[in-house]
Amino acid sequence: MAMYYKQPLLRLSIYASVLLLVANVAQKVMAQEGLNDFDYWASLCNLFQSENKYTEAIEACDRAIAINPKDPVIWTSRTSALFPLNRYAEALVSAEQALKLKPDYALALTHRCIALSELGRQSTAIAACDAALTADNNWGQQSAAVAWYYRGVGLKRLGQPVDAIAAFDRAIAILPNYSAAWSDRCQVLAQLDNLEAAMTACDRAIQIDRHWETQTPATAWFNRGLVFQRLAQPDSAIAAFDRALALDPQNAQVWTVRGTVLGSLGQYAEALDSHNWALKINPDYPLALANQCATLNKLDQFAEALAACEKVLQGSLSGVDVALVWDRRGHALSGLGRYEEALTSHDRAIGLNPNFTEAWNNRSVTLWYSDRYHEALAASDRALELNPNYAQAWYNRGRILSSLERYEEAVNAYDRAIATNNPRDNRTLGEIWVNRSVALWHLRRFTEALAASDRALQTHPESFGVWYNRGLVLGALRRYDEALIAYDRASQIKADDPNVWIAKGVLLIQLRQLPAALSAFDTALELAPENTLAIQNREAVLQQINVE
Repeated sequence: MAMYYKQPLLRLSIYASVLLLVANVAQKVMAQEGLNDFDYWASLCNLFQSENKYTEAIEACDRAIAINPKDPVIWTSRTSALFPLNRYAEALVSAEQALKLKPDYALALTHRCIALSELGRQSTAIAACDAALTADNNWGQQSAAVAWYYRGVGLKRLGQPVDAIAAFDRAIAILPNYSAAWSDRCQVLAQLDNLEAAMTACDRAIQIDRHWETQTPATAWFNRGLVFQRLAQPDSAIAAFDRALALDPQNAQVWTVRGTVLGSLGQYAEALDSHNWALKINPDYPLALANQCATLNKLDQFAEALAACEKVLQGSLSGVDVALVWDRRGHALSGLGRYEEALTSHDRAIGLNPNFTEAWNNRSVTLWYSDRYHEALAASDRALELNPNYAQAWYNRGRILSSLERYEEAVNAYDRAIATNNPRDNRTLGEIWVNRSVALWHLRRFTEALAASDRALQTHPESFGVWYNRGLVLGALRRYDEALIAYDRASQIKADDPNVWIAKGVLLIQLRQLPAALSAFDTALELAPENTLAIQNREAVLQQINVE
């Protein structure tokens, strides 16, 4: 949304007392017929703008223009009323009309700059602001700060952050209490990782709390949250985003960025709620759809994730990393067992960005699911070559090495994953510890395996995999009663998994509880009627029962 300066009130003349009445009975005044006074309608246009009644302001401006279309000031008043309604193409026409009447009109040139920038024509916009700065110095009640500010906005959008900051600094030098300029300065400094200066700028914008244009303090709180995000202070980031949403609850961007931070903490259900709020506000918001897709993948809701990613790719791709969307689409397809389609999607992502670490890592996972372990390992190597501290890639490398029965190397990979993983992401950390436990179990290092299982239990106590594998380790240590408790807990979490019932049945055989073992195998066969292991063990139990 554009930031803009309202045109100062035009000549009030003898209608000043009448305008006080208009403020309370605007609709009646607008209905009056036969008023043919330019000053009246021009003043009314500006009064309505001061009350944020922009549609009425435009109507009043149009009445004034019908009386005198050759006054450039009324055209600029009309332009400024169009900006808050996001009617930028019409605003550009109005600004151009003012410039036809007065080519060196500084404020009209600035309005042209604003409209062009919002229409995506940044280079032309900057040229208009430059022209404004060398024009007639007619800013009404404003100053050249407005042109410097919008010059900075255009440069920011062109991806020229250093020049943008220089422009914002020129604006602030003229108008030190310019909150909008301080807020944008904060945002650009954060992009340059000058985080201390960025935080100072955001705080300054909030403390001043003046000259926001169409921004509000919510914008500065949002930018402040982005700084905290880059500082790896997620709790402070979320608190700042919450302050922004308290001021502007309809801001879809804040909701979805908030969701991204929650996701980085492993709080996927809360993250999904945040993305969903963004999509209630704007159902076609591509960034929120892309983030929703990623979060649904984390929650193993792959069909819904695929639908979200497909909607992004079929619609506007504005503001999203297209390679990221293709990769997340591949993740969803892989979760649905559609591995070849998933690989095609990952390859599209890598084609768009050959150095996309996450896509190489996810490609390795899909190849691993496809039992193409050596290809998976090569893709994992590429991911770690791009980012040696990528915890998820080390974790997946450990799983691939375990599948290749290279357990010592797998343990080393899991150790690297633990060292680099976000310590707040308990779900992923729990998965790494439990897989490390399994690798140690294969190495018959059962005591170490149990210690790893304990760590998994501390970080992710509601995980089926944690309890199931803990049962295996305790069984290997001949601690059968404890193992049985672990299997019972696993079956409570995921009662429809036949493997836990088979493992429980085998353990019950060791405890000589044959009827209970038979019941466990029967449950496994209800879930998987053709499971060979369950069939064989059930037959063995029946034979033992018959012998006894």
